[in-house]
Amino acid sequence: MWPRAKKSYSQNFLKDRHVLAKIIEASEIQKGERVLEIGSGTGELTQVLVDAGAQVLAVELDHDLIPILTKRFGASIDLVKGDIFDVIPSGISVEIKTSTKTITLEEGKYKIVANIPYAITSPILERFLSISPRPSSLILTIQREVADRIMAEPPDMSLLSVVCQLYGQCRRVLKVSKGAFAPVPKVDSAVMRFDLLKDHQPKYIEPVVALAKQGFSARRKQLHHNLHGFQGITETQVKETLVKMGLDPRVRAENLTPPQWMDLHARLFF
Repeated sequence: MWPRAKKSYSQNFLKDRHVLAKIIEASEIQKGERVLEIGSGTGELTQVLVDAGAQVLAVELDHDLIPILTKRFGASIDLVKGDIFDVIPSGISVEIKTSTKTITLEEGKYKIVANIPYAITSPILERFLSISPRPSSLILTIQREVADRIMAEPPDMSLLSVVCQLYGQCRRVLKVSKGAFAPVPKVDSAVMRFDLLKDHQPKYIEPVVALAKQGFSARRKQLHHNLHGFQGITETQVKETLVKMGLDPRVRAENLTPPQWMDLHARLFF
């Protein structure tokens, strides 16, 4: 018997064993590797993570699910009740206190594997792609529409796709039908893997993201209009720079690739 899902927590429990097996396969977990699971739910994904040899740090917000997880896993996982954004503070190395121990998460030395509540997909990506301690990779079950946006190419780029592709290599692992969940959601899903690029550190990428945010501020306008006045940039500067990059000076933000955003930023500010 599945516990009643709560709309307030955007709960849809992943139950399809084929999908769970594919997630584990894509996660490439090494025995003893630290894995952070966000929103453990009833523990179906938690179980296959444990079976794969992961040291699971499970963070669950729903207090009604804590006894279920505690009874099922006992000391085989480290369980924390709370909001993921409160549980994991920022810092190159952070300490998380459970009821029995203190766990240290270090930059690039853990993975995130989770069927996350879809309502917090963008905040999760923003937090763990750009703020330390960042994982080495994230394997997430998200809405298929969001996965499509992340994997977009010109002329269909969005700020989301630019940001995700700036910080990491993104790939779709598999598509997931509605029937893989209980209760059945209204949308299909997809499993995505994000491998963070070690040389794309936040201090270098954040200024590029700020430029892209301004570039996407008005989707129907050409890029030189949107960037006019941003940190003193003029429309003429933008047009001339775009031409030097081999681009049409009338180009819109959705036509630029992440490397082109990096090139544009470098040419405008260095």
